[in-house]
Amino acid sequence: MTYPTRRAMSLALALSGASMLAHNLFELPLSPLDVENSGPLVVDVILAAAFALRPRSFAAIVSIAAWGLLNLVIGGIITVLPLPILPFAPEQTVSHYLAHAVYMLGQVPLVVLSTRAIRSAALTRPQHS
Repeated sequence: MTYPTRRAMSLALALSGASMLAHNLFELPLSPLDVENSGPLVVDVILAAAFALRPRSFAAIVSIAAWGLLNLVIGGIITVLPLPILPFAPEQTVSHYLAHAVYMLGQVPLVVLSTRAIRSAALTRPQHS
C-alpha cells in the first residue's frame, strides 16, 4: 500500500477546503473572511503543515481523516437533510443538493488518502504483545 505524498495530501486538503468554501459562498451570505469560512481554512492549513512536517505522524493522519469525515458526513450529508435535530430548516432545492454534492465530493480524496495513510501506518507500526 502506498503512503500519500506531502503534495497529494496538501492537494486533498486544498480541495476539501475549496469545496467547503464554494458551498458556503453559494449557499450562505458570508464573505471568505467570515469565521465560518476562514476558521475551517485555518484548520486545513494547520493539518497540511502538520503532515508536511511529520508525514508519518499517526496523530496527524488520524486528525486529517477525522476532519475529512466530519466535513463529509456533517457538512456534506447531514446538513442537507430536513432533520428536526438541526437548528435550521435546510432548503430542499436542486441547487442546494448540488452545493452539498460539491461539498461532499470535495472531501472524498481527503478521506481516501488519510485512511490509506492510517492503514499504511498501522501495517508498519511495531506490534505490542
